[in-house]
Amino acid sequence: MIIFGWRVVFFTLSKGVFHCPDCGGDREYRRRQGRNFFTLFFIPVIPLNKTGGEFVECDTCHGRWNLGILEVPTTAQLALMPAMLLRMAIAQVLRSGDYTHAAARGRAVTVVREAGDPSYDDGALTADLGRPFDEVRVEMARASSALAPEARESILRAAAEVALTDGPLSVNEEGTLSAVGADLGLTHVQVTGVVSLARQSSGH
Repeated sequence: MIIFGWRVVFFTLSKGVFHCPDCGGDREYRRRQGRNFFTLFFIPVIPLNKTGGEFVECDTCHGRWNLGILEVPTTAQLALMPAMLLRMAIAQVLRSGDYTHAAARGRAVTVVREAGDPSYDDGALTADLGRPFDEVRVEMARASSALAPEARESILRAAAEVALTDGPLSVNEEGTLSAVGADLGLTHVQVTGVVSLARQSSGH
């Protein structure tokens, strides 16, 4: 007697770490997709059509999610995000002014290190200054929503204070600070207030 039928077999396409809503923390996941197989004596032998789309499966609770869940920052990523956004904000503002100013560059490196990136140095700053403007703006806008407004205001203020290290803000620097503030999801009123506070603290 020949026993045949059909069976769905799931394949792992990739692995990684994500924030699992059910577990409430960072967990390992598998990105998977199912495929129908013709079976002979319960053994899959002939691959047929794929079933549905890809999904993310938590290795701990085995919950399944659509791929959009991978856009949610992990706890580890959130811890690094302030320093990452600060790097981008400072680089944007610095290159709209005198990015060769030694004191401004030195302060930029110090501020980023204090924000949680101890390996940051002048070489990393130079690399940040060379990144495409539009690419950085898109990345900032996407990542900033994960931070509280107070944290975003703090990032903008730090960038403004770095820009003020070499003297009063130029028209270009003011325009860039406005753009950075918008990318951070801050209103015009918030940006104006934050830059005003930075001016007061720097004496400019």
